[in-house]
Amino acid sequence: MRVKETKLDALPIGSAQRAFLVLEMILKNGPIKPAEICQKSGLGRSSVHRAIHLLVDQGWVRQQLGDRACVATYQLDQLAVDANFSQPVQDQIYPILKELCVAHYLHGDIAFMFGGGRIKLVESTDSKIDINAEFSLVSSDIATAIYSIMEPVQITRLTSRALQTIGPQENEEVVSGRLAKRIIRARQDGNMAWSSDSSVVSIPFQDDAQLFGAVRLRQKVSTRTARQTLLFVASELQRTLPEVFK
Repeated sequence: MRVKETKLDALPIGSAQRAFLVLEMILKNGPIKPAEICQKSGLGRSSVHRAIHLLVDQGWVRQQLGDRACVATYQLDQLAVDANFSQPVQDQIYPILKELCVAHYLHGDIAFMFGGGRIKLVESTDSKIDINAEFSLVSSDIATAIYSIMEPVQITRLTSRALQTIGPQENEEVVSGRLAKRIIRARQDGNMAWSSDSSVVSIPFQDDAQLFGAVRLRQKVSTRTARQTLLFVASELQRTLPEVFK
């Protein structure tokens, strides 16, 4: 029966890669028998059984009584519950943002507006930046960018909440109308909020779950063509992911 060893089994992949492939089959199709895993994964019988034994030893998988079908254990479920997952929209943005930033010598940051109106940085190409840093709902360009795609009632609700906790200087940004002017300018610029020297731009996005956020693009080194480069990269993000950057 060794003639049935599949093409994948002949590939130079290690036991860990095979184990992850088998685990994927079990998570997607379990309870599933080893023979079915062979059929769906393209791995040979011996490779599948070795992977199952490895996963059983780790406590992530067990075989059911009677038919010996494989199923993920509660231990694996708890690991997933406790894990820190990235947002689906973040997974969409990340590879494109990384490629564009490398190609154009930029830094890229991803921030989300979470419950309670907190804006937090969640990921950055810049290893020196403080991940989980929070941004002002009133004075930050990231907030301005996000507001540019929000409905007026949403902006009013968030800024009213912010007025209860912010200091006099930020309060003046709202009361004087400067925040409103920045939002209007961002909308006129295609929902892009620029820094005063055009070395930083923030572009808002919204996912299917109505989670708002923004990508911030920053020059690593200040140049005369900063705005043109940032504008091009921002446009590429919008063009590549039109369902995200609406």
